[in-house]
Amino acid sequence: MNKIYKLLLPFGLILILLTSSCELYNPAEPVPSYIHIEKIGLTTDYSTQGTNSSNISDAWVYVDEQLIGCFELPVTFPVLSEGSHTVKIRPGIKVNGIASNRAPYPFYSAYEQVVDFQVGKIITLSPTVTYLPSTNFALMQDFETVGVTISPTINSDTTLQEIASPNPNVFEGTKSGIAYVDASRIFFECATVAKYTLPKGGSPVFLEFNYKCNYEFTVSVIAYGTTASSQFTSLHINPSEEWKKAYIYLTPNISGTYSAVNYKMVWGMLNSTGVDSAAMVLDNIKLVY
Repeated sequence: MNKIYKLLLPFGLILILLTSSCELYNPAEPVPSYIHIEKIGLTTDYSTQGTNSSNISDAWVYVDEQLIGCFELPVTFPVLSEGSHTVKIRPGIKVNGIASNRAPYPFYSAYEQVVDFQVGKIITLSPTVTYLPSTNFALMQDFETVGVTISPTINSDTTLQEIASPNPNVFEGTKSGIAYVDASRIFFECATVAKYTLPKGGSPVFLEFNYKCNYEFTVSVIAYGTTASSQFTSLHINPSEEWKKAYIYLTPNISGTYSAVNYKMVWGMLNSTGVDSAAMVLDNIKLVY
């Protein structure tokens, strides 16, 4: 028995050492705190910034200026922090409506709050942001006020009409704009009446608007030089029976046309399949830079 004990003793010591070593190299996992964000709201001065309608899809979250991640809303996510820390949240969008192209919206402010993290606890934040003071609103059209800022081009078979409440197609307020095409009027196109001088050199330029449609339509830009003009497609928008908010990134069109002096925004719909009735409804158009 003593001989067996003496033989097993070294193996026992080795096992104890290995167990201790595993504990040293694999310590207990830390228990995180959690943040929950249901949505991010937008507050605006309606008279100078228009509607507060937005489609903030993501939260870019920083703790003490360190990026934790980009989270699609609503979300609950872990944070390996304890005690008091500064949380910054930058509101994010799907650029051009593309889920794989997400970025903080450059014209919305960040939200900051000092948070007391407690292990295992969920902290709910309700961020609200504003437009940055440096934002320029070149165009705002909500169809509520008198004055024409968008009109059909010479190529259009039909026009952009105003509809008023209680029409169910009005988005918010009392009015929206609608355009129809059918088998006999197959092409609709409208453009801003004014031409806009916009920054080049990569400065962000976006076209925002609310829309719904039962047929694909196109958003494009006309670039005007001193002697000629060119039209560039920015985005094809797919049908949606529900109201959506578009954030169209115009910077490539603007910065890529070095000789252009100013620009018009254009919306167009071509009934290429001969449907009996196709329509697009627009509201809350903003051109921002």
